[in-house]
Amino acid sequence: MKSPGLGETSGFRDKYVQLARNIDLFVGLNPDQLVKIMSIGQTEAATKGTVIFKKGLTSRKMYVILDGQVDIMDGEKRIATLGKGEMFGEMGLLSGQPRNATAVASESCSFFILTEQSLHRLFTKRVAIVMLLNIVRKLSDRLREADELIGFKQ
Repeated sequence: MKSPGLGETSGFRDKYVQLARNIDLFVGLNPDQLVKIMSIGQTEAATKGTVIFKKGLTSRKMYVILDGQVDIMDGEKRIATLGKGEMFGEMGLLSGQPRNATAVASESCSFFILTEQSLHRLFTKRVAIVMLLNIVRKLSDRLREADELIGFKQ
């Protein structure tokens, strides 16, 4: 479902700008850029136990959790639990490769979703660079955490 009336009133604008400021993906963007991004993306809700995507399937969507929690699973093993403001699915969006894990709502959730098509409609060079750098930072953080878990030393 499309986000209704984003940017049409100052109340919606202020609400979404405030929400976006707490999301790593949007760090460094100004309020006008945030409103444009929020108006182009979609929002969806999921109840507890809903499978958002399955390992091995291909999708060009990434998700930002607006409310709730999501478990990232590999079979029966929980890899991570993500909460409000965190993103997931960005590797599939950027690479087009099959998902390397399954995402399941561990409680009722709402998401902000960006697709490859919405990103193409959105991007100016500045916005593209800022958002891609934010994604790279998050992926680097996750890689560093994974290295620590397996005891990798540089």
